[in-house]
Amino acid sequence: MPATDRDPAIAPHPGRDRYVSRGGPDPDLYVQIPAYRDLELAPTLRALYAEVNRPSRLRVRIMWQRAEDEVLPDDIRALPGLEIDEVPAAVSEGCNWARRRLQEGWQGERYTLLLDSHHRFVPGWDDLALTMLERLRATGTAKPLLTGYLPAYDPRSGLLRSSGPRRLYPYARDRGVLTRLNSWAIRDVETLSAPVPADFASLHFILTDGSFNREVPFDPAVYFFGDEVLTSVRAFTAGYRLFHPHRVVGWHAYDRSSRVTHWADHEGYIERHARSLRTLRTIYTGMRDISPAAIAEFESHANISLVADP
Repeated sequence: MPATDRDPAIAPHPGRDRYVSRGGPDPDLYVQIPAYRDLELAPTLRALYAEVNRPSRLRVRIMWQRAEDEVLPDDIRALPGLEIDEVPAAVSEGCNWARRRLQEGWQGERYTLLLDSHHRFVPGWDDLALTMLERLRATGTAKPLLTGYLPAYDPRSGLLRSSGPRRLYPYARDRGVLTRLNSWAIRDVETLSAPVPADFASLHFILTDGSFNREVPFDPAVYFFGDEVLTSVRAFTAGYRLFHPHRVVGWHAYDRSSRVTHWADHEGYIERHARSLRTLRTIYTGMRDISPAAIAEFESHANISLVADP
């Protein structure tokens, strides 16, 4: 059944300390959305703007990888603060290529929000999420990062499933390298008054400081599986501390019926994935970018080995 504002996981937690925008004409929230041949892009953008409390705070940039016959309606193109980086789908190098290109578009905004192109949102999602983030900072977390697998919606029916906030866990390995995550509902969420400490990040929802775009760059050499784990490691070793929201901020479409995957259009998935695994193994064994000591610190924090050969 659709979510209602009586669901304790969806209603904003009461409290006096709310995020307050800087005001003025300059946006302070840079929203990044990579979109590859996704029919849900336009509905996602409509929902993003329809449910935001303060549209003037948004600067939204899409990395739109489209087929020749795909168009965006005029009302979408006219949304305030919307920028479209448009390329033919045929030249796309994958989701992390698109994410890195979006990161390079950051213009110093105070906050950044990373989304996918298939979402719905609760009313006032901006105040709700930013209030959670700033409460974490006010209670001693210098670089908080809010992330999680949002509960699901059905892109065909529009049905919102009010399953509540979720916690991420390690799920599967490829050739010994941790690449996949899963999620379960956070227990007793109605009793919580603050976000929940997390080990891993979701790449369909990250809200944090804008400096994340400089400090935690996406690696285009990582094709798909494994990118969330790598982002978790990079964020942690850059000083960010991860948290799952304790209230529902929005919903995500896990059903891929509304979109075409990159690997359905482009040959060479096996080779791309193998190259990703080699890149991840090189990083996790301390031979590139991140020191062995920093890798060990993350593994101790998350209580898991990033590489576990048979």
